[in-house]
Parts: sequence; structure tokens; C-alpha cells
Amino acid sequence: MIAHFVSADHGWLDSPDGSETAMQVFRAGKVREGYFDNNDILVQFWKAVEMVHKYWPDEDHVFIYDNASTHLKRAPIACSASRMPKGPSENFFVEVKLKDGEGKEVGTEYHQMNDGWWIDNVVNW
Repeated sequence: MIAHFVSADHGWLDSPDGSETAMQVFRAGKVREGYFDNNDILVQFWKAVEMVHKYWPDEDHVFIYDNASTHLKRAPIACSASRMPKGPSENFFVEVKLKDGEGKEVGTEYHQMNDGWWIDNVVNW
């Protein structure tokens, strides 16, 4: 998988001399490098921000994303329709992967989902 930024003014987000790039090459899959998740997206974004400030400091830059995985970011025990049972249930739990300080999985816990809520109890459209 390749994740890259493109600009109407500058083309692919690479340094003018081609020595730096915001492109990420990722070999997705369980037996490869895992999956390009929100943390990877943030690392790539901050690299891109550093580059545009370095090479085009007098221009305004807007980054726009359309990536389904970014829409799924939430707390591990947040209410999630994709993790709910299809029928009535007294209790249902969400699996939370435990990780050590280096990010390596060390176990699994099960937690009841948190209740859903709206900010200020208002639906903002």
C-alpha cells in the first residue's frame, strides 16, 4: 500500500530536490507489517507538516483526508455498532488488546462498552 499527499501547486509532496518525501510504503497484512492505522496516519501527517513548513513556509497548506480507518478512531471501550450483538443481551463486552511500553501485545481484557453521549447533549450537524 502506498499513502502519499498530492498538491495542486507542487505535485507529490516531495522536497524540491527529491531527497525527502511524505510517501509511506506499507506492506499490509497480519503476517507482514500489520495495518496502516491512525497512529501511522499521524506520523505521516507530522512529517508532511514539517516538509511544507521547511520548503514552502510562505504558503498556506490544507490537508484533507478521506480514509475510512480514520473514521473508526475511538476509545477502546467506546460504544461501537460494529461490536454490538445482533440480538438482546444482558451483557456484552469489547475485546481490548493490552500492550507493553514498546507497543507489543501482551494479552487481552474484556470490558463492557461505555455509554454513548453527545457533546453538550446536542446533535451537531
